[in-house]
Amino acid sequence: MQLLPLSALVLAVATAVAAAGMPASAGASRDARDVPLVDQNGTPFTLRDLHRPTAVIFVASRCGDACPIAEALFSRLSAKLARERVDARLLTVTLDPDNDPPIVMGNLARTFGANAARWRFASGKPSDVRRLLDAFNVARLDGKFHGTFAYVLDAHGLPARLVMLSTAADGELLGYLRTASRRG
Repeated sequence: MQLLPLSALVLAVATAVAAAGMPASAGASRDARDVPLVDQNGTPFTLRDLHRPTAVIFVASRCGDACPIAEALFSRLSAKLARERVDARLLTVTLDPDNDPPIVMGNLARTFGANAARWRFASGKPSDVRRLLDAFNVARLDGKFHGTFAYVLDAHGLPARLVMLSTAADGELLGYLRTASRRG
């Protein structure tokens, strides 16, 4: 439950930085939207590149507990987004970049029939992925413990909502993404 206030803090800081037009410092950007990732097709991208409202989950390919449930929920959500023609994206990012390089995430994407035009599975350099995990305040411990939340980003890649994953979360996420895509 502590993630909600911290997510609000991340949103406030990111919004203030974006509104102030502050440039990234030399070297590494402090803005999570600029963290380089690689999708299931080997295409590099950042959150800033998505340009659509996006729901994000973090999973580990070796997880046999909550991660497959989250992925199945996103699979249902992907079908609903397509059926309703909602202009939004889904993003699944590894929690375990040391064991889930882009090729592993690509295999996972194929398992769910994910089309990168709508649903990207991402990894990247472990240090970059860890920066993104830290920016979203994703709790993790040796790949065995992690939060079960989905993050809704606006079309600019800024966090807008935090949704606890449950059997009905796909409907809740669909509602947020539908509304955000209309604002768009």
